[in-house]
Order: sequence, then C-alpha cells, then structure tokens
Amino acid sequence: MKTVLCFGDSNTWGYEPGTGLRYDESTRWTSLTPMLLENKVSFYEAGLNGRTTNSCDTKRDFRRGTELLKLYLESCRPLSLVIINLGTNDLKKSLQLSVEEIKSGARLLCKQALEFDYSPYDKPQVMLVAPAPLVNSPDLDEEFEQLELENSRKLASTYYQLCQELGIHFLNAGQVVKTSPLDGVHWDKAAHQDFARHLAEVVKAILLGDSCACIEKVGTT
Repeated sequence: MKTVLCFGDSNTWGYEPGTGLRYDESTRWTSLTPMLLENKVSFYEAGLNGRTTNSCDTKRDFRRGTELLKLYLESCRPLSLVIINLGTNDLKKSLQLSVEEIKSGARLLCKQALEFDYSPYDKPQVMLVAPAPLVNSPDLDEEFEQLELENSRKLASTYYQLCQELGIHFLNAGQVVKTSPLDGVHWDKAAHQDFARHLAEVVKAILLGDSCACIEKVGTT
C-alpha cells in the first residue's frame, strides 16, 4: 500500500468558511483523494488551523510547522509521498514576513522531509503545494489586507523556484481551486472536490505509474 502524508493548515484540516466547522470525510480533499484512487493509496491527514511553515503563534501552541513535521515523518513511516501545503498563515500582517522569508520557511520544511532518516524504509518523494491566493471578502480576517493579498499571489512562482532548486514535485493550488469569498481564506466544498480530482491524477502519475495522468513535476527527489 502506498502512503501519503498531508501536512498542512486549515485547508488541509477541512475548515468550512462561514461556520468554522470541519468538513466531514465526504468533503475533505484528504478523504476524497484516496477514494478517487480506489483506496490504492492511504492518506494521513495532518492539517492544523493556523499552522505556519516556521513561525510561532504567541496565542496558540504547536503552530510552527518545522517543530512538528519530523514527528509525523517518524510516526507515519513508511511513506511514499510527503505533501506540504503551507504558506497562507505566514502571510499574516502580525508576522511581518516577506515572500522570500516565507520561501525560506518552506525550504526548511522540504529539507526536513528530504533529509529525514526513514530507515529501514526508503525515502518518500516530496511535493510542495502553493496555496490558493487570498481573495477580498467583507469577512476577511484583519490579519490580511491589500499587501497580504498581493503577496499571496506571489507564492506560486516563488514556490516553483524553490521546487526547482530542491528537485521536488510542485503543485499550484491556485490553478485548481478558488478561495471562498465567504471569508477570503478557506475552500468551499466545490474547491475540495476539484482539488481532490486534480491531486488524484497527480498521485497516479507519481506513485502508481499512470503515464496518462496529469503531473506538475519539477524534478525527482
């Protein structure tokens, strides 16, 4: 059985815009994708609201991604693929991070996944997902203003460059889904379905050897 670790934030956890509740397993992309793959691939869901790549949250514990990724790499072994889907929370005004600094945080995470000792198992492949850009909303969190919206649109090209540097897989969520205007940050049900369908094709190409599947690949790990 192939296994995938999905390490992300609220859009991996399944946060429903407008309610703050968690989507059920019939909606979350982390649950839908293995179903679309006829359960030939097992997915570990490791999403957490507010998680960043490498920044602490003074109000909430366990939000710094680099402090917890290795725990999941250890506990979920053996792994075939590690998907890192982070960056949105790094855009928060209070963190005062540039796009390049967010890229540096993502690099640290990717290198943790690449350099971790998975023995006695083989190393998994690694994929970095650029989050879908923020959109304007009357209910957009005060942490996100015009500058943050603009920077969110720059993450995809920046992450792509990072994937080229590291020779890992890249996926641009913004080309697949649109963020919900209900809060400007999270995905609606249709977005989860669209992302699951696209990711299923990508995973087929990476793990199941489906030459007809669509894959956004920069290099090999």
